[in-house]
Amino acid sequence: MKNLRLNRSGPYFVMVPGILLLALFSIYPFLFLLKISFQKYSPIGNNNPFIGLKNYVNLFQDHNFWNAIKVTAIFVFSTVILEFVIGLALAVIVNRITMGQKWFQSIILLPIAMAPTVVGLMFRFMMNDQYGVLNYFTELLGFSRTAWLSNPHLALPALILTDIWQWTPFMMIILLAGLKGIPDEPYEAANIDGASAWQTFRYVTIPQLSRIISIAILLRTIDSFRIYDTIYMMTKGGPINVTSTLSWIVYDKGFKFLDFGYGAAICVVLLIVVVSLLTFLMKKIDVFEMEGKS
Repeated sequence: MKNLRLNRSGPYFVMVPGILLLALFSIYPFLFLLKISFQKYSPIGNNNPFIGLKNYVNLFQDHNFWNAIKVTAIFVFSTVILEFVIGLALAVIVNRITMGQKWFQSIILLPIAMAPTVVGLMFRFMMNDQYGVLNYFTELLGFSRTAWLSNPHLALPALILTDIWQWTPFMMIILLAGLKGIPDEPYEAANIDGASAWQTFRYVTIPQLSRIISIAILLRTIDSFRIYDTIYMMTKGGPINVTSTLSWIVYDKGFKFLDFGYGAAICVVLLIVVVSLLTFLMKKIDVFEMEGKS
């Protein structure tokens, strides 16, 4: 009987270290973040008075906050959709390659191996209006030089293009793994029924990939909200805040102006936005999977 009780409680003892680490590195920092969001908190001095909801009231009255929400929404939607479409196309192409597939995959995956700061600096040099390589080629084609990063109409698209270049391979490799896991029988049945290539892709490939697509989109959505390194290296939120995302204004308010309470309030709102969006996406994904299976 004693050994039976020990065997039943064994899994709970194994979980203890993980729970302690979760409490130490996730739960406590969040509770501390929530606490200082109700304070006029600054690392300079020991007087951090409780001010209630004042940080949140100021936040929702701040034009820069609403601008950051708009910029973040445009950036996340554009990057995730385009990375998924391009990544799926590349996955289908690579899956059909019979010779040199491993070499081709290695070349495509190189951008993921680079740090975001390196990628941002590289594209900053490439898009420089004086000596950038992009302007060199545009002049060869007969066009004038373009100020990619200092033009308010082009800075955000340039940032989106940079993110797509780096993270589309991530989407591709996940979808490629899903394609390789699809058995041959559904394709053989579709071929016997006389289905076209598009019909096979629409009614066989996509439903079989529904779970993998869900995971890939969710991971990239979460990661897109956290973009900071590339913005810092390329635009620093400018020009005139057209590339100022929520993660950027957290740095700007919290670390540049040392208003940690205000920055913490932005973090709490950002967390609520992300959790709400992910909950909505997961519901839509469940509906999509049910329709695919039916």
